[in-house]
Amino acid sequence: MQILLIAVLVVVIILASVLAYVMFAIGNDVVTEVVVKNEGGSETALVLYHPGLSSFAHDVAYAFADGLVSSGWRVEVATPSNEAPTDASDYGLLVLCFSTYGGNPDSSTVRHVERMGDLGGVDVVLVGLAAGDAESSTAIMREDVVAANGAIMLEKAWFTMAPNEGDKAATVLAEETGQGIAP
Repeated sequence: MQILLIAVLVVVIILASVLAYVMFAIGNDVVTEVVVKNEGGSETALVLYHPGLSSFAHDVAYAFADGLVSSGWRVEVATPSNEAPTDASDYGLLVLCFSTYGGNPDSSTVRHVERMGDLGGVDVVLVGLAAGDAESSTAIMREDVVAANGAIMLEKAWFTMAPNEGDKAATVLAEETGQGIAP
């Protein structure tokens, strides 16, 4: 009986630790340096991504950035945090790659849009990332961006565990989409 009690206690402690890590990872800002791609591009785009619990968001954001670079953009890539750029007037395009948790966009990206304040009509691409349905989180992010005076140019949803358009990998779709946006 004592061994069973100890085993249950160990399982509870492990589950609590995992839950605490997940809650920390999805609720807190992750600070990264701003990475500049194609310094000589004709116009500057800002790509923000929430790193999430896997490399999926990073991979999609950088693939999107690579597509923009091939179209002639100068691209700055960062995570939404107190250290990330907030002056939308410095950019011709804002790309928000946000993770979906419980049907909502990640809180770091939502907070960063709030920190940016008035987006001044800058063109915005929304990229909802999810294991399954990103529709509700995209709708919430759309409302936030429109309320901040951003101009929604394009909305995409790509998935880690569900089929994407034509069964292509999300990174391939992201790069192709970025290539289609001229400065």
